[in-house]
Amino acid sequence: MSRSDQAGRSLFLRDPDDQCPPDFLALARLSDPRPVAFVRAIGAPILETARDSITAGLARPILFGEEDRIQADAAAIGWDLAGAEVIDTDGEQGAIDGAVAAVQDGRAQGLIKGQLHTDIFMGRIVRRTSGIRTDRRLVHIFAMLPPGGGAPLLISDAAVNITPDVGTRTEAALAMAALLRRMGTAHPRVAVLSATESQLEAMPSSIEAAEIAAAAAAADPAAAFAGPLSFDLAVSPESATIKGIGPDSQMGAVAGQADALVVPDIVSGNVLFKALAYCAGGLAAGVVIGGAVPIMLTSRSDPPAARLASLALAAIAGQEEQE
Repeated sequence: MSRSDQAGRSLFLRDPDDQCPPDFLALARLSDPRPVAFVRAIGAPILETARDSITAGLARPILFGEEDRIQADAAAIGWDLAGAEVIDTDGEQGAIDGAVAAVQDGRAQGLIKGQLHTDIFMGRIVRRTSGIRTDRRLVHIFAMLPPGGGAPLLISDAAVNITPDVGTRTEAALAMAALLRRMGTAHPRVAVLSATESQLEAMPSSIEAAEIAAAAAAADPAAAFAGPLSFDLAVSPESATIKGIGPDSQMGAVAGQADALVVPDIVSGNVLFKALAYCAGGLAAGVVIGGAVPIMLTSRSDPPAARLASLALAAIAGQEEQE
């Protein structure tokens, strides 16, 4: 029995859509797109994202990096840099220093990582002197967009906080509820995950999940929070029914129909979002919120549609919350 196709790929793998869903882009499109700093904007992937962001009405790119390389790489993809501003900087540190300065003086209202190491990018951002840190925690959120369109499933925190404490995960739950309202979900449903729906002393994440759900519910009565819930109970109505979690139960408002998932740590979140991306064809849009401006940690391995979707998510995160 074969485990792979003729190309040697696992039979579980499924490619995502090659375009960002139009309905998701429509949520982010602005009459006056915000200026976004593209940090070390060299190479085709980040320049394609900058070019496409103009076409989609998502951003006004400010390209930080070596000007001669930006011009050469842009020419290689057939772009004359129309609609973008280029700021000549030297190396990785020069690019992030220039971009942070642009945020400080109000010229940039978002940051997206180009061709530089994440530790240099984030290391400069998290310094208190950067002016980007606030009294809120930085939280990374993925919006997983299903193939063919439809409502996203939010996941936090899968890329920044390695072992987020109860306070950080509570803030993540509240941030996702607020972000969902910006997307038009009037009453968001947030599940706090563990491996069980019971509070077990031997499984600390289950005890913490109950604490997080209670704290978030007290802070935001306009959303529903429940935990602990296992993944199947969070997203599958059939599992909720079989396991006897009805709509009138304590967790019934969320079980089987969660809009967002709070994971226990970066490992579980990273595995979950990649499983949805690689095995279910989900398109992963990611943004770091909690700072003075939205921050996008795109990778050269991200498909173009995912990078554009991340810009769209950042644009949504920067909007005023819908009442």
